[in-house]
Amino acid sequence: MLLWMVLLFLVSKTEAQESLQTPVLSRIPSPDSEDLILKCKAKVHPEKPALQLFYSFYKDSRVIQNRSHSPIFSITEAKDEDSGLYQCMVATKDGIIQKRSNHLEIQLQMPVSHPVLSLEHEATNPAVGDVVKFLCEAERGSLPIVYSFYLDGKILGEPLTPPGRAASLVLSVKEEWSAKNYSCEAKNNVSSERSEPKKFPSVVTSSFSGSHVLSALTNRNMLITWLPVSLLGGMIVAAVFLIYFFRAHKKDG
Repeated sequence: MLLWMVLLFLVSKTEAQESLQTPVLSRIPSPDSEDLILKCKAKVHPEKPALQLFYSFYKDSRVIQNRSHSPIFSITEAKDEDSGLYQCMVATKDGIIQKRSNHLEIQLQMPVSHPVLSLEHEATNPAVGDVVKFLCEAERGSLPIVYSFYLDGKILGEPLTPPGRAASLVLSVKEEWSAKNYSCEAKNNVSSERSEPKKFPSVVTSSFSGSHVLSALTNRNMLITWLPVSLLGGMIVAAVFLIYFFRAHKKDG
């Protein structure tokens, strides 16, 4: 009797399992390219159309959505870290029927976002030779990201590929940079974006540069050196004139 009941249970469970096919997990297109949308599709046997199903989703063997009535799982503005192995499971309300899909590997390649450009310098108007730092940052986009800096349409330095999402370029100011437009570009394997152009501050003119200050100091030192010499020469000339004058008057007397 017990054996018969076990056999009956196994037959019933087999028939129940056959009423639901193995689900298929797929990625469906999204109106927004940055969204990730997965669908778990399971066909029910025509004789069991009213079967109530629950859907669970897994990423790298971890539950990310448990027993939902919806066969859809979505991530808004998916990022690189959302890449991985996904799987779904379909189960009946009582849990007697449970079937898992095959794994679906998702490798996300996100386009780079619009970069933000800034300029760091101490003085309000940097002078020739002052050190400034250009900073360019893209908040989103698959790594690696290559950054390039431009001034008046010409590239500054070499393209940079930092490990993170920001790159900086340190340079000495040149006089011809004054009031020129500068910008940066961020590029990865999917897309490229350029920042809004900005105007470089007015560079202090060369008359205030270190070389001219040094020249002025040199001229001042020369003036200080030659002034006593000139005074001494004038005194000698005056002394000679006085000696000659007194001698001439002495002879006349």
